[in-house]
Amino acid sequence: MVIYYSIHTFDEMKRVLFVANSDWFSNFNAPFMAWFKSQGWMVDNASPGIESGEVDHQYDVCIQRSPYSLKNFTAYRQLKRIIDENDYDLIHCHTPMGSILARLAGRAAQKRGTKIMYTSHGFHFYDGAPKLNWLIYFPIERFMARYSDTLVTINDEDYDRARRYGMYRSRIYRIDGVGVNLSRFHPRGETERRSYREQLRLGNDDFVVLYVAQFAPDKNHRSLIAQIPTLLEHIPSLKVVFAGSGPMMEHAKAQVAHLGLKEIVRFLGRRYDVEMLCNMSDIHVSPSIREGLGMSNIEAMASGLPLVITDIRGHRNVCVDGVNGLLFNINHPEELTQHIIRFYDDPELRKTISRQNIRDAQRFSVDKIVKVMAEIYRETLNDTER
Repeated sequence: MVIYYSIHTFDEMKRVLFVANSDWFSNFNAPFMAWFKSQGWMVDNASPGIESGEVDHQYDVCIQRSPYSLKNFTAYRQLKRIIDENDYDLIHCHTPMGSILARLAGRAAQKRGTKIMYTSHGFHFYDGAPKLNWLIYFPIERFMARYSDTLVTINDEDYDRARRYGMYRSRIYRIDGVGVNLSRFHPRGETERRSYREQLRLGNDDFVVLYVAQFAPDKNHRSLIAQIPTLLEHIPSLKVVFAGSGPMMEHAKAQVAHLGLKEIVRFLGRRYDVEMLCNMSDIHVSPSIREGLGMSNIEAMASGLPLVITDIRGHRNVCVDGVNGLLFNINHPEELTQHIIRFYDDPELRKTISRQNIRDAQRFSVDKIVKVMAEIYRETLNDTER
């Protein structure tokens, strides 16, 4: 049974449905939902769990991340009922399983004129991906393309691949992510920096390396942790701060304990004050194996932090090596160590790149992304008058 709450219903309104298999994804969609509301649309959201947000209907649909979960059959039926009953003008889906189920459930509505848009936040088939990913996800996405009026990608590699293989029957776009709120992420003063360090039991002279990411295998925390003993030989004041939660956190804590690094590493869990963490840190790192774009890196850039990140898809759309950070080979973690030491040894380089990053982050502004997406919505809907 679908559980939902309703703020109000206006049958005469145009309607849009957002779908994702993550119960926090409406945080990313909030600016785009607000744009539709400003245009007089009814805005609905479907995801696992009841989320907060300014939507007209919030549907609790049991979409599972795993493609092997039997609950997804129930989620498909829930979505089909929602779509068939509400006569949406547009369905905008995100995340792999959310998009697959929404597109399948929306087939009949699409024949009646509903437009279906999919934003990919990083295909699972990418340069260097395991062969199994290509065998499973590539043919699925090619098949699902027939049920997509518009594809939106967030990096060059995915955009080029979708065009090369003719994966979508209509429009393909590339945008610079979901946008960063620059009124939240920006440099702050020394007083705030010192105060936040005190709260986290960090000294003013500590060299703080921040990594904001979910603890998942692809985020590769273990690689950074393994480099800490070598880093300490060169940076005695080193502190490493992890912000995020997830299934691999306990493994990371065990690795830290095994290496005797409990006094060096801070595990902060899921945080809602990432802007303050950025402002009290010296650099932001990401040893991630796979990224669509890497929003935490962009948030760090906007706060003035230099980046040390892997040379992979998505990251290359954010970081120009030697300009606003340093890229390193995923297969050579010693390069990560070398780059961190370089930034530690060269405060002037950190300042130069900090200034560059503050400027570069402007192109990722949520205000700019909303304007770009508004045009994509209009073109998808063939609605040039709005």
